[in-house]
Amino acid sequence: MKAKSATVDAAADAALMVPVTTIAHVLDMTTRRVQQLVAEDVLPKEERGRYPLIPVVRAYIAHLKATPEIPVGNLDPAQERARKDRALAISAEIKNDIATGRVVLIDDAIAIMTGGLSRVRNKILGLASRVAPRLVMQREAEPIRALLYDELVAILEELSVEHDVQRLAGDGAGREAA
Repeated sequence: MKAKSATVDAAADAALMVPVTTIAHVLDMTTRRVQQLVAEDVLPKEERGRYPLIPVVRAYIAHLKATPEIPVGNLDPAQERARKDRALAISAEIKNDIATGRVVLIDDAIAIMTGGLSRVRNKILGLASRVAPRLVMQREAEPIRALLYDELVAILEELSVEHDVQRLAGDGAGREAA
C-alpha cells in the first residue's frame, strides 16, 4: 500500500505546475534568481515557463542545507587579527631569509644560470677552433681522443675555478662579468 501511496504523492507533486513568478514568490527571490538556479541545475524545470512546485521547494531546501550561509559582517575580530599576524610573520620570515641569503630570488637564479650556461656554451663551441689545427695531421683515433679529453678537462677546470671565485666573492660580483 505504501508503494501506491508514494506513486500517488509523486503524481500529485508533479501535477502542481506553477509559473516562475509563483516560484519566486514562494521562495522569496526574484524570477531572475529562480532562472539562475535552474540554469545551475539546483531547481528542476519540466515545461517551458512552468515548474513543479513541491519538487522545486524540496530542491531549494536541500540546496540551502548543502551550502551553509556565512552571515555578512559577523567576522570574529580575534580570528581576523590572528590571520593578519600570521601573514605578517610569514612575510617577515621571507624578508629575513632573503636578507640572510637563505633564499634566492628567481630573477637572480635565472641570471646566474644563464650566465654560467652561456660561458659553458661558449667554451665548448670554441673547442673545435682551438683543437682543429692540432688534429689535422693525426691519423690515429687515440691521440685525437686524448687531445679532446684533455681540452674538455681543461675547460671544466677553468669553469670550476671561475665558479669558486664567484662563490667566494659572495656579493654577486661574478654576475657582472657574465
